[in-house]
Amino acid sequence: MRILHVTESFGWSGGAAQALYLARELRSAGETNLFACPLDGDLGRKAAGDGFKVFHFRPSRDYDLKTAWALARLIDAEKPDVIQAHHPKAHAMCLLAKFFSSSKPVFVFTRRVSHPIVTGFFAKLKYTSSLIDGVIAVAGSVRSQLIAYGLAPERVRTVYSGTDPARFSPRPPDPGVLRELALPPGLPVVMLVGNFSAHKGQHVLLKAARELYGRGLDFALVFAGRGTDSQELKALYSLEKLPSGRGRFLGLRDDVEKLLSAASVSVNAAVKGEALSGSIRESLAMGVPAVASDISGNSEIVKEGETGLLFPPGDHLALADRLGTVLKDPSLREKFSRNSVALVRDGFSTAIMGRRTLDYYKELLAKRR
Repeated sequence: MRILHVTESFGWSGGAAQALYLARELRSAGETNLFACPLDGDLGRKAAGDGFKVFHFRPSRDYDLKTAWALARLIDAEKPDVIQAHHPKAHAMCLLAKFFSSSKPVFVFTRRVSHPIVTGFFAKLKYTSSLIDGVIAVAGSVRSQLIAYGLAPERVRTVYSGTDPARFSPRPPDPGVLRELALPPGLPVVMLVGNFSAHKGQHVLLKAARELYGRGLDFALVFAGRGTDSQELKALYSLEKLPSGRGRFLGLRDDVEKLLSAASVSVNAAVKGEALSGSIRESLAMGVPAVASDISGNSEIVKEGETGLLFPPGDHLALADRLGTVLKDPSLREKFSRNSVALVRDGFSTAIMGRRTLDYYKELLAKRR
C-alpha cells in the first residue's frame, strides 16, 4: 500500500509529530509512505532525515487552486492508494486535488482539535463531500462533535493519537535537566508543556500558582513549548507577583522526555480547542501524575481519581485545589503513576495508533473494491 501524508505544518507541533509517528509505524508494517509538506519546515526536514520521500506542499490558503492542481498532478504521478490530510489546509487541498486527479485514491482526513466547526456552504462541503472516504477523530469527544455536525457515524473512526513508549517511559530525573533547572533538592516541580497561547491556559496555571503560594505550598513552575521563553509569559508571571526564583521558561524543546522526568505533576490548563492533550499523554506514559482541564478528550485519558485529576476549564481555584491535593499526597502520586503507565501502554501507544489506522485504510479500500 502507498500512503501520501499531506500537511501544511511548518513549525513542529503535536499534529506534525503524530503524522511522522504514523508513517514510521506504517513503514514497519511494510507500507510505503510519502509526505507532501513544506520542504523547509520542521516536519519536512525530519521526514526526509528519516528516509521518507518528501514533496514540497505549502498552500497559502484553504482553497489555493494552483497548489491543489500541483497536488493532483503529484497524486497522478505517485498513485497512492490512500491520501491522509493531517491539518485543515491540507484537508481542503486534498478535496480539490482528488477532484482534479484521475486516479481518485481513498481520502481520509484527521480532526485533531475540538474548536467549533465553522458552518456555511463551503465548510459543510469540506466535511461532508462524497470525495471523502473516511474521517479519523483523535478522541471520542471529537467524533461526537463531527457526528453532531452532520457526518454519518459510520464515516468517522476514533483512533487515539499515540505515544512512543520507547521514548516516553518511567525513569529517574535527568541529571542534565536538574542542573539546568537549578532548583533546591526535593522541591516539587509543576510542569506545563505546550506552546504559549491563551488557548493553552498558561495564565490559568499562573493564577492557580498564586493561590497555592498563598496557602504556603512551595514548588517550581516550569513552562516548555514554543513561546514559553517569551517576555510576554514572563510578564504574566511577574504580574501575578509569583516568587522570582521559582519560574523556569524553557521555550521549544526536543527533549521533552528528559524534562518530564523531572516533573512532580504535569498540567494541561487548556481553555478551548484541545482534543486529547499530547503532553498529558506523554506525561502519563512516563508515570508523571496529571492535573488536566476537563475539556474534550482529556477525560478519555485522565481517569478521575485513577490516573489524575480533572478541573473545569479556566477555573484557577479548582486547578489550585487539585494541584494542592496531588502535591500533598505522595501515595496518591504513586497510585496515579502506576495506573497511568499501564493505561498508555494498553491503549495509547504509537503501535496501537498505527495498527488501527492501517486497519481503517484496509476497510475503506475493501469498500472501494
